[in-house]
Amino acid sequence: MMDRLESLLQPDQVSTQEETRVAYSRDASRIQGECRAVVWPETVTDVVRLAQWAAETGIDLVPRGAGTGLCGGATPQNSVVVDSARLRQMDVLNIQLKQVVVEAGVPLDQLNMNLRSAGLFLPVIPGSHRSATIGGMIATNAAGLHAVRYGRMANWVENIIVVNGNGQVQCLAGSERSNSAGWEGITGMIVQATLRLTECPGKRSLTLLSFENLRIMLDQIDTLKTNPELSAMEYVNPNAAIMVGWAAKHTLLIEYHNSDGEIKDPEEISIIWRGRESLSARLTQAGYPVSEDPQIPPEAQEEILGWLFAQEIPVFGHLGVGILHPRFLPDDPRIPELYGRVSVAGGRINGEHGMGLKKRRWASEALKKDFHALKTQFDPHHVFNRGKLC
Repeated sequence: MMDRLESLLQPDQVSTQEETRVAYSRDASRIQGECRAVVWPETVTDVVRLAQWAAETGIDLVPRGAGTGLCGGATPQNSVVVDSARLRQMDVLNIQLKQVVVEAGVPLDQLNMNLRSAGLFLPVIPGSHRSATIGGMIATNAAGLHAVRYGRMANWVENIIVVNGNGQVQCLAGSERSNSAGWEGITGMIVQATLRLTECPGKRSLTLLSFENLRIMLDQIDTLKTNPELSAMEYVNPNAAIMVGWAAKHTLLIEYHNSDGEIKDPEEISIIWRGRESLSARLTQAGYPVSEDPQIPPEAQEEILGWLFAQEIPVFGHLGVGILHPRFLPDDPRIPELYGRVSVAGGRINGEHGMGLKKRRWASEALKKDFHALKTQFDPHHVFNRGKLC
């Protein structure tokens, strides 16, 4: 079967070498899998051939962007990994419509760098923006640092080109986009998308607010949100703040797309943002490598954030939309306790990282029902991302 796989593509597009298979046997989740081979398609036709081969052989395909996923969504289970790294064409930029057509393997920062001369950008900025790919961001419906103003990735997708489990190329537009965005590759491999863009902000300013009392901080959030120029609302709890040299207090990083913030110097703003964005790496180095992503409703934030602080668990995240990133030791028994608390509060245990392999046993009956309906429609042979999500 592997011989036939190698015949589908050029020699440099397929590898069964042990070192390659080991490198692709897991993503950033650290969940270990087993990789049978790695392929690098260069065209949509390549992906079609791969899907047809997989349907015939019964071997499943795992789409992979940059491998930054934290829930095992790109971890193979005796699977062939399909790396989108060579699907990097940026085909059409329509400045008047503020739209761009890009392939799935284009990294976000590269896209925004190319758009800068046109004064446009894609404003969904996850923490992994330096390497995160467009396909991966659509598959997980990424949120990120500016979600309080710009929403999630699905809000910026005009249409999606997908190769489904039957090896058919489909254009998903309108309401059909929801059959791919946020579904972690279970309905097929995203190969291209038309994205909406917005104008780069002319000004930025920032305010850092520190609080001894969590309730007082939370009481200010609704007022802060009334400013139409608000572009980010990031929270850092005392246990995490000390990691970047900030005071051990409940801290809000508030950014505006005008001069309403107290800090207006671009270099000072960059320094503060670099501190916030360094938190993930710093906490990993400090022995907290496991990142969670609950989305907590406002009425439950004081109770859950208070519990996390009392447990001395470092937390940061996008409080403007309720998505937070508590950090844990591996196999910490408080992780399932957190899931339980969030579920009881009416929140979501997967705010932006997805379910993948890590959280599939927590899938609701409603999610399982939707999953099976989508698999039947788009991937009846379970070609793509078998065993993920549910």
